[in-house]
Amino acid sequence: MSMSQRNRAFIEATLATMFWGASFVAMKIAVREATPSTMVWIRSLMGVGVLFISLMVGKHHNLSRSFKELVYMALLGLMGVTFHNWIQAEGLKTAQAATSAWIVSTTPIIIALLGWAFLKEEVTKKKLIGILSAALGVLMVLGKGSSLLPQGITKGDLLISLSAVNWAAFTVISRKFLGDKDQTVSLFYVMLFGWAFSNAFALPSGIYFAMSWQAWISLAFLGIFCSGIAYIFWYDALHALPASQVGVFMYLNPLTATATAIAFLGETLSPRDIVGASLVALGLWLVNKKKP
Repeated sequence: MSMSQRNRAFIEATLATMFWGASFVAMKIAVREATPSTMVWIRSLMGVGVLFISLMVGKHHNLSRSFKELVYMALLGLMGVTFHNWIQAEGLKTAQAATSAWIVSTTPIIIALLGWAFLKEEVTKKKLIGILSAALGVLMVLGKGSSLLPQGITKGDLLISLSAVNWAAFTVISRKFLGDKDQTVSLFYVMLFGWAFSNAFALPSGIYFAMSWQAWISLAFLGIFCSGIAYIFWYDALHALPASQVGVFMYLNPLTATATAIAFLGETLSPRDIVGASLVALGLWLVNKKKP
């Protein structure tokens, strides 16, 4: 691999994770005016458009898939697009953007637990310490006051936590399937099915288009950059670099979300939040650190 290809992969992985980090703030702004079902519908449709353009530009002519593969991608679209984006949008009605990002950042640890439970993957002592560290960190981020146990948890906090579990399950289920297929074509179908399923939620309640320019800019960012370009960048980076190396870039996600939330939403971080976030970051590092 040439140095230019390697540098390009680094840049794409960095931008993808930064887009996803900022998505929490964009959702927080958009959900003030758009219902979660409307947000998912518009965001997914924009993502389908971006991926379709990518297919045409990249000249991916073989779009045929077997019925079994289409069923598989429909399941992934329901889990990873429709349901995932809906519970995050619903959760951000009451949850803070920065707090949500730190909760979601525990997804790799949930994947490690699922791998241990269902795939018989080894959980070393170092990984176990990392899992406990991250769990303690999440408790501190969710907690209030001097109590270690979380108090005053909102419905939004619980939904964001559920989204982390759902994304981990989505990743475990899709990892092998997407790994040996044309990534752009597979992602296009997953996003298309996700948008199709979103109609079942959005159409009965009606899709509300009369929103402010701030809400539309947020939706455009979510659809074009987070549901379209970020996925393309991420899988481009995975083709050029080892998955473990690309995964390290996920640490930028909550950092970007926190900085963006402070800048655009006026959210603040208490010393407790900072300690909790540090424990989450430590846990992520221990779980993903390779043996020497």
